Amino acid sequence: MHYLFLILFFILFCILIFILTSFCAMFYKTNQKCVLIEALTNKKDDNTIILIGDSILNNTNYILNQGKSVPDLIKTEHPNTYLFAKDEAVISDCNSQIEQISNENNTEKTYIFVSAGGNNILNNRNNMSKPIIDSLFQQYSTLIYSLKNKLPKAKIVLLSLYHPFDSRFKTMYPFIDQWNSLLFKFAETNNLKVIHTNKLLSVDSDFTNAVEPSEIGSKKIADAILELL
Repeated sequence: MHYLFLILFFILFCILIFILTSFCAMFYKTNQKCVLIEALTNKKDDNTIILIGDSILNNTNYILNQGKSVPDLIKTEHPNTYLFAKDEAVISDCNSQIEQISNENNTEKTYIFVSAGGNNILNNRNNMSKPIIDSLFQQYSTLIYSLKNKLPKAKIVLLSLYHPFDSRFKTMYPFIDQWNSLLFKFAETNNLKVIHTNKLLSVDSDFTNAVEPSEIGSKKIADAILELL
């Protein structure tokens, strides 16, 4: 009887040790997972987002519901965001936007997103030609090189141009395609990433005021930007 009691005691003791060990292991894994998630989150929060260009990155004037524009959606998820892009801006306007960027942002944690050229094509759509596109892209490439020279450590991401869904702008499609072809080649040569807005925005609900990103289109662009961090 005495031995039976000892055996039962030993079994209960082993079960208790097993339960405690399992609990500690589970707690450790959970804690490590939380630490990892927190570390990844903090790493993203340490990054700086800078938006340069036109209304693709600042479509606030075309969104009725507050907080649903491209910059607002980005800032909601990533407060450390600086908006310099302006509605109706053309390539030459971006030079003054670049001047506003502090040299303190010359770090590997700075991401600069650039959208330009669309308004230049839109403004010249009645007399657009291949030589004009080539000339405009030369201005664009000079702009990007200027940005790289000012902030060589920053990561520059280019946005392609999309096809406005409105049928009135279909005559622009060949020139938009020509522009994007030049942009993709330029990005590859200079080791720059590209957000393909021409693939993101492709249905009527993606647009408002004929050519601007709608709330739905804004969400697609903002998500694509945040995913790159």
